[in-house]
Amino acid sequence: MSDYVTGVRRRWGSSGARVCAALLYLVLPLLVGCNAILTPPPTAIPTSGPTVARGLATPTISPQIYLTPIPPTPTFTPSPTPTPVIHVVASGDTLLGIALDYGVTVDALVRVNALDASAFLRIGQTLIIPLELEESSVDDSLLVPEGNVLLPTPTPLPVTTAGVSLYRTPVGGLWVMGEVLNTTGGAITNLQVEVVLTAPDGTPLATARALAAADILQPEARAPFSLLFRAPPDGATAAEVRLLRAEEISPITAGFLPLVVSGAEGAISGPQYRVRGTVTNGNGQSVSRVVVVVTIYNANGDVVGYRQLVLDVEGQLSSGAEQPFELLLTPQGVEPPSGFSVIAWGVSS
Repeated sequence: MSDYVTGVRRRWGSSGARVCAALLYLVLPLLVGCNAILTPPPTAIPTSGPTVARGLATPTISPQIYLTPIPPTPTFTPSPTPTPVIHVVASGDTLLGIALDYGVTVDALVRVNALDASAFLRIGQTLIIPLELEESSVDDSLLVPEGNVLLPTPTPLPVTTAGVSLYRTPVGGLWVMGEVLNTTGGAITNLQVEVVLTAPDGTPLATARALAAADILQPEARAPFSLLFRAPPDGATAAEVRLLRAEEISPITAGFLPLVVSGAEGAISGPQYRVRGTVTNGNGQSVSRVVVVVTIYNANGDVVGYRQLVLDVEGQLSSGAEQPFELLLTPQGVEPPSGFSVIAWGVSS
């Protein structure tokens, strides 16, 4: 999965963070103890009907999410600028973060600005944001994960969606994010959703489709999805998400094997969020193309970002072998992430 998640960038103040951190040191020992993972009690999960996000959705956090206590922080909201769009580099900016904020690719930023992708940005440096290039070369309906095999459309299995949220980009686009929850008793694949932007009175204004970022999803696991509407219609303030596909594992998709995730840790790292851990091949056969997907959430359980990482396993990961992973994500919204979830799988060798 590529790194195309956009939203509103913020800065974390040092003084406010120290005050809140001091309060957390007094309260957290009473809740979880050192290095514990907070796990809230299970909540009821609906199994039918669309998930509706009115502005910012507020579903509760359900199990399977690692929680990371983080103090509240001030926010920074960049404003839209006329074409051509110019971004002035500030402290903490990265090429990845800038690309995600404007809904463009890092490669496009590098090409248009003649940059060295391995060099550091300079504070005060100006960058041209290649919005027109992205508009002409990217079809919003094709912004879906690669590697999923689509079969003839059967009746979707009774799974559901949750954590749906909307985020404005600095140039007027609209990201819709959420996740698919596997509430069946078996593994599923080919997960596709339809997103409908609506007016306050529920009138449909625009529709698009996306695949969830998982080739295989185990029972009780969750897979994120996102759709970018670059030019959303006027009056679009909410979104409805409907499940279009959810299939049992078939001979065609039987080669996708789940991997065990352990030792997962997450914390703020500058303007981004760092997650690390280990995947283990608990299957009886070797796998190749090992994929890890991390989803991050706010305190309400809304999806505020996700990222897919393909691990370098030197050709294959043998049965019983382990492989560490680490990645950075850029959160969206107006508050830092409160938790994350991780899924991983490989392709049988």
